[in-house]
Amino acid sequence: MENPSDRHGIQPAADPALEASEARFRNIIEKNADGILVVRPDGTIRYVNPAATRLLNRPAADLIGEYFGIPIIAGNTTEVDLPLSESEVRVAEMRVVETEWEGEPALLASLRDISDRKRLEDELRQKIDELAVADQRKDEFLAMLAHELRNPLAPILNAVHIMRLRGDDQELREKMRDVVEQQVRCMARLVDDLLDVSRITSGKIQLRKEPVTLSTIVNRSIETVRPLLLAKGHELRVALPEEKVVIWADPLRLEQVLNNLLSNAIKYTDKGGLIQLEATADPAEIVLRVRDNGIGIAREMVDDIFGLFTQVDHSLARSQGGLGIGLTLARNLVRIHDGTLTAHSDGLGKGSEFVMTLPRPAEGVIEGAPPPPPTFEPAGQPRRILVVDDNVSSADSLGLIIRLWGHECRVTHSGPEAIEEFDVFHPDVVLLDIGLPGMDGYQVARTLRSRTDWPGLILVAMTGYGRDEDRRRSREAGFDEHLVKPLDLDGLEHLLARLGEPRGSAPSAPPGSR
Repeated sequence: MENPSDRHGIQPAADPALEASEARFRNIIEKNADGILVVRPDGTIRYVNPAATRLLNRPAADLIGEYFGIPIIAGNTTEVDLPLSESEVRVAEMRVVETEWEGEPALLASLRDISDRKRLEDELRQKIDELAVADQRKDEFLAMLAHELRNPLAPILNAVHIMRLRGDDQELREKMRDVVEQQVRCMARLVDDLLDVSRITSGKIQLRKEPVTLSTIVNRSIETVRPLLLAKGHELRVALPEEKVVIWADPLRLEQVLNNLLSNAIKYTDKGGLIQLEATADPAEIVLRVRDNGIGIAREMVDDIFGLFTQVDHSLARSQGGLGIGLTLARNLVRIHDGTLTAHSDGLGKGSEFVMTLPRPAEGVIEGAPPPPPTFEPAGQPRRILVVDDNVSSADSLGLIIRLWGHECRVTHSGPEAIEEFDVFHPDVVLLDIGLPGMDGYQVARTLRSRTDWPGLILVAMTGYGRDEDRRRSREAGFDEHLVKPLDLDGLEHLLARLGEPRGSAPSAPPGSR
């Protein structure tokens, strides 16, 4: 019977003691998980253990006597590639020590397969690099966000200072008021864009579809961007289908998309440029194209232009403003309308074109559509309204606005004060900030709801948080409405108008009054 040791290049020793020693050695190295080779100084392989044959993917008989093609130097620890086939290469860590084999000097090389470890290290290194890039992009974005939020503050402070110096000039005050309102709306728009991106990526945005004509959306968008057009001195050419084209869509969201495309075309085109808006329609789809002869898009950027926080040119973006999320938001809004939004450009300095396609609904869809929600005009019915907000300036100014609308209003700045004032004032409506110190708005709302003699009380939450989870929490606490700061004052006026009739005189001493 063949001795297994012969197959691995070990010859039986003549001396019984030496033979016993070598037997112990063979038992250790042949069961070793690392591949072990014994190589003559000239590179000829004298011995391989079973682990080495598996690692090298060749039988011992083919390896013994062959030249080992990897340079080995005693005392070295190196990583070596072991090609198993044309498509597979394993990586091994090789350690080399000097030894003797059958009375001759030799080198013993141990090979430890580290392929899986190297793969994990490479994956970890790649992940670290990705995190570093993401962290850098986050820092850049936060700096950009701070820049964009600070920008409107300068004209607001300037306007306030001018009104303080020239408060008797009615025309100047009106102009400065318009500046403040415009800049506040700008800041609110930045925040809304951030929230919209979050809602879309989490699948929580809801469309309010209704039948709307294409011309209505286009005309509203043009009116929105007209001040930008006039400021830059651009020419706008519009071409719409002669026929009446009706879309089944959320008009506000489509206007948001078109506003973004037109605003970008205006911003990134030098003064006196040409902006073209063209729409075509066939039985299957509607196509809107926004072209400009502006700075264009580098060819390598065209595919990435819709990426979150991507901007064509950082220096230009700084001067023009924006967070780099508008096109991401626009494409996603079009996508959830079952449409597409693509970009085209022949390169820098050659202008750009954005193409939006939307499916055209069948006539039956439009005919069966529910009517749009009714609009409400502010009514003149005075109400008793309690404003609760720990931000004194915000609360007092809101209280003044409500009084100017013709309502009776009182203002408090904490939860306990609100409950005390409620029992004295008996309001119809409570506008209640949720983020109050100590006793928060949820606790105040639950306390007020416990006043069982006031079933008609309307509680309106005021908060900087507008997620679905935040709205759910406010409903559970007893709020009827959930308004996100900064408040849309027109919307608040309409809200007060459409509430139920005022209760009239309140009882002089309701339960729980002080």
